[in-house]
Amino acid sequence: RAAHFAGGRMRTLIPEIGKTYSVSMWFWNGMPNDARPVAGYLFSRGRDHAFAAPGDHLGIGGTEGHTGKLIFHTGAESDQVLGGRTAIQRWTWNHAVLVRDGAKVSVYLNGNPKPEIDAALKSSIPPTVGHVFVGGRCDRDSTFEGRVDETAIYDRALTVDEVATLYRAAAGDTSVADAGP
Repeated sequence: RAAHFAGGRMRTLIPEIGKTYSVSMWFWNGMPNDARPVAGYLFSRGRDHAFAAPGDHLGIGGTEGHTGKLIFHTGAESDQVLGGRTAIQRWTWNHAVLVRDGAKVSVYLNGNPKPEIDAALKSSIPPTVGHVFVGGRCDRDSTFEGRVDETAIYDRALTVDEVATLYRAAAGDTSVADAGP
């Protein structure tokens, strides 16, 4: 069973998250990729309802650009939206891992060791902001329409090998070890 999001989002506070962290999640997108400017946000870190949404935001691009591909940016008025390479098919399960290591951001899709997004991008929020959101952005823009499962937030940057291990383990390959906390 997976959480199904349809206009809502999950919010929690992780005060010790800091400036280095990783997020691993499985998702199933039910929104057509070309139905709105952003198909939906999977993960966000920032202040709840903050004006201009400063923070870290991982989603699926829509008509504004990077249609059907993973996107990452640091605010609603960000002049730099980074986009992935691989189109994500609607109604399919996919695994994404966001790795934030200070100013370095990497986003992996389905265990591929080559990141979809890999860039230096300073965070727009202080490292003390611990509000995280699943299924929507911190300002409630373009909430995710679909399912999210097996979300894990780590207090460190996962390695490429750990990203692949998480994907293989969840995909049913029992010959791999746990990526650990």
